[in-house]
Amino acid sequence: KYRDETRAKSGLLRVREFTMKDSYSFDIDEAGLDKSFEAHRAAYVRIFERLGIPAMQVQASSGSMGGSGSIEFMSPSVVGEDEVIKCSNCDYAANVERAISTLPFAGESSTLSAPEKFDTPGVRTIVDLEHFDGGAAADHQIKTLVYVLDESLTLVLLRGDHELVEQKLIDATGAIRVRQAHVDEIKAALGASPGSLGAVGVKNLPIIADVALRGRENMTTGANTNDVHYRGVDLARDIDVETWASLRRVREGEACSVCNSPLEVLNAIEVGHIFKLGQKYTSALNATVLGPDGKPVVPLMGCYGIGVERAIAAIVECHNDDKGIVWPASVAPFLITVVALNAEDEVTMLAATSIYEALQAKGVTALFDDRKARPGVKLSDAELVGMPWRLTVGKRSLASGLMELTDRATNETTEVPVAEAIQTLIDFLRGS
Repeated sequence: KYRDETRAKSGLLRVREFTMKDSYSFDIDEAGLDKSFEAHRAAYVRIFERLGIPAMQVQASSGSMGGSGSIEFMSPSVVGEDEVIKCSNCDYAANVERAISTLPFAGESSTLSAPEKFDTPGVRTIVDLEHFDGGAAADHQIKTLVYVLDESLTLVLLRGDHELVEQKLIDATGAIRVRQAHVDEIKAALGASPGSLGAVGVKNLPIIADVALRGRENMTTGANTNDVHYRGVDLARDIDVETWASLRRVREGEACSVCNSPLEVLNAIEVGHIFKLGQKYTSALNATVLGPDGKPVVPLMGCYGIGVERAIAAIVECHNDDKGIVWPASVAPFLITVVALNAEDEVTMLAATSIYEALQAKGVTALFDDRKARPGVKLSDAELVGMPWRLTVGKRSLASGLMELTDRATNETTEVPVAEAIQTLIDFLRGS
């Protein structure tokens, strides 16, 4: 089943348990928090290197955890459920909830001294307006979304061809309870249905706009009357934006905000996340410690986590081929599989059992396949479960005084003399 899923790349390998390796730090000042955070970051780099997981460090939203900053460790994978925005030239990398980019200015000066209404019968979407006679291209439209943020109806503005990342809206406003407004709430507040909404002249609702709209003129937006729009809208002149923030989803090919090179979008698996929580939780718990001057101090907190089973799944996703899993030696459940090809042959079983028991006695983790199954089935299963090495003990090779040692990653096979097999294997495996 796993082999079929690997070939199809149908989705991330799932595990039935979720165990979090958590660590917490408490410091009396920012310098201490920075030191603890850096120590954990460096430790996580070493951990993922030893696990064989190619983990990128990316800027991340702290989400509901809160705090002043966080780093996610992401492992690139075609089946990853997260998206990472990565620069093709410099070290910039961020998850989609945090990523920003530089856009060329797509605006033009308006020739109108005030917004001009025009009828748009049947126009309900950005695409409809693009194709409407006298309409506007998507990047010259203002998309108006209505959200309820902590019970406050709020207008959210983006360029017509851009997509809202809801977590960015949450991060920008600090809202705890966030939802899209219902149609009846929208009609009561603005007097129109979705598809004809806009922020021109709106004074009684907070307005938050994506920074890609800053400075834009000659824009088109809904007029808060069904089947009517405005053209010639100047953001600075006609809309009272209360907050400017990065709200949109960054797209592949846009320019890096650091070096202006093209950005790439990668699928990835989140394998770790570390946070600077500050005093969010210690303040809530009224936790204090005595500072150097003997006075109480609210400590600053850090939180650091690795999902153990998620890491195992990521290792498998990173290390596999069309035959099955290819475990790195550092994390393999067993270092070697001893396969007795002819389980009904007494000589074969005696040799295979002797090798297996000797390896166990020397502290080498070994898996013994002594099933009465066809040789092809055993070899195929050994490749499927993917231990780093396979020792094949067969009647024919034993007659020549040899056993076969196969590297699962390279499929290279070395002949090992039976008389020297135990010490040769131990020396070889311990040095691998």
